Amino acid sequence: MIAQIPATISDEELRSAIREANLPTLLIVLTQLGEGDGLLDIDERPSRGTIDGTHRITEAGKANIRDRAFSVLTKLRDGIIQLPHLPDHGRLQQLAGLLVGESVAPEYIPMLLEDMGLGAYAEHAHQTEDGPPQTSTTEQLSSLIIGCGVSGICMAVHLSRLGLPYTIIEKNASPGGTWFENTYPGCGVDSPNHFYSFSFEPNHDWPDFYSKRKELYDYLDTIVDKYDVRPHVRFNTEVVSARYQSANRCWHVKTKDDQGMLTDLQATFLISAVGQLNRPLIPDIAGKDTFAGTQFHSARWDHDEDLINARIGVIGTGASAMQIVPEIAPRAKQLTIFQRTRHWVRFLDDYHRQVGRGKQWLLHHVPYYRNWYRFKLFWVYGDGIWESLHRDSSWPHPARSMNAENDRHRELFTHKLTAALEGNTNLIEKVIPDYPPFAKRMLIDNNWCKTLKRKNVELVTGPVKRINKKGIVDSRDIEYPVDVIIYATGFEATHFLKPMDIRGRSGESLTALWGDDARTHLGMTLPDFPNFFVLYGPNTNLAHGGSHIFHVECQSRYIIKCITHMMANDYREIEVRREPYEDYNRRLDEKHEQLVWSHPGVDSWYKNSRGRVVSVSPWRLVDYFHMTREPNLGDFQLAR
Repeated sequence: MIAQIPATISDEELRSAIREANLPTLLIVLTQLGEGDGLLDIDERPSRGTIDGTHRITEAGKANIRDRAFSVLTKLRDGIIQLPHLPDHGRLQQLAGLLVGESVAPEYIPMLLEDMGLGAYAEHAHQTEDGPPQTSTTEQLSSLIIGCGVSGICMAVHLSRLGLPYTIIEKNASPGGTWFENTYPGCGVDSPNHFYSFSFEPNHDWPDFYSKRKELYDYLDTIVDKYDVRPHVRFNTEVVSARYQSANRCWHVKTKDDQGMLTDLQATFLISAVGQLNRPLIPDIAGKDTFAGTQFHSARWDHDEDLINARIGVIGTGASAMQIVPEIAPRAKQLTIFQRTRHWVRFLDDYHRQVGRGKQWLLHHVPYYRNWYRFKLFWVYGDGIWESLHRDSSWPHPARSMNAENDRHRELFTHKLTAALEGNTNLIEKVIPDYPPFAKRMLIDNNWCKTLKRKNVELVTGPVKRINKKGIVDSRDIEYPVDVIIYATGFEATHFLKPMDIRGRSGESLTALWGDDARTHLGMTLPDFPNFFVLYGPNTNLAHGGSHIFHVECQSRYIIKCITHMMANDYREIEVRREPYEDYNRRLDEKHEQLVWSHPGVDSWYKNSRGRVVSVSPWRLVDYFHMTREPNLGDFQLAR
């Protein structure tokens, strides 16, 4: 549904909202609404690479844009002009390029239309070529979803839209997945909220540009009720095992609830939505069981510890630590951070900013504003940096960067880090990485640099050697007395679906088959496991940017189209063929060899024990969109 200007909005209120607008987005809206070709004036063209995008626009030019916007929007409000039809693909491509300040290829337009939620095109995205299944067929088939986080909720919504029966098994007492489990101070999203949300359920009322855990959890919890998902969920229950039985072409699943009661279930389709980062990893550090104080993992936060005047040791400097440390440092008597690996840090103007009421009003009511704003976020925080991640074989500095553009990123990040640390040589030497930007997960400064300069904060580099009764001992045998140890050490990221015992047609265990080298076709299917789909599976994590939710929507639509095709043609079994499965993984590995995440000087949770990248997707978002837009049925064995 396209937004509408309410007739009740006053001139003063409208001008106030326009003052908060993202000007490049507003310019595109003006152009789409028929306000000439104002963007063709070189002085008004948005610049590339930033959300603000107004570096080339003078203050007089900005004022003129706002005046023109007021004129057009009042005419819409008063019914003087009508909303024009959606432009053709060529015009949309032109508008998209003008919005982001650089060329946008035609391949992005179908994706832009679907993800932006523009009219009938978006509605088509949730339909299938075969149409809805027949009731009689629907009643014969069922799905069991493991997990009620982002992926499980999305899959459930797609299944319910087609009237397909499903059950969700959720180990927690509530939906939300990671946004239910992680309750540590400062927990929040590092993707812009207006992109980190479902395309079918945009939220125009985010309080912050990068919202915290509670707002994210509330958003998902609301969707669970709006789409009537909750009655289908068995909370406080885990999947123990699942075995495919060829005799009845059905998955036999054993579950266990929090009282220890075992239950046997059957389902035609088994869909894993357990995610990747949900099993806390506490490193095997010598002596940790002898520590006399309190210790816990960041994902299992101990809220009984108030940390006031405590001596705190935080092990790890990844994404969780960067959010936690600035929050707890003011309470601590002494905070010692133990850093094994340096991380590149980005500084984002919007990270600590709230979304004003004017911005929220624009997203709710101005035609096409929210759609184009979502695309701008997609471009700046997604595929826009793609080319800088590739290895240039002729580049003379392969240890520090991948190519000339990647090196420019390095210079910018280094400059901002140095400025934020105010020239503190000791900290600069400890903080600035010696590997290319984006080779590990990029982190966002959450007052991290400011916190490192506090008198009660010390950054210790190198691995932790051991833990004793009194505290933590570093690699130089220096002891740091602490009262509390917080493990910000991440998750068991390379052992997918562990500890569930899932066995396919042959009876082989998926855990044994994969080890730490999980492989699938398109991140979702694999031979010998019929009617089995994986959401957020191997090589589907996003490291170059974008939104995890975008990928999940691509996967959910793909799975739905597989299922509805089966129903329409009376198939009871679908299994990916070995040849396309192996071909896909060969192409995936070849692509990764060109990309920054395979850099030999970097050790990360993206790689398994043999150095193969198993977590991260090597594809642009637009590539994966087209790969999953329609299933290639020739890739599958289908049986009745």
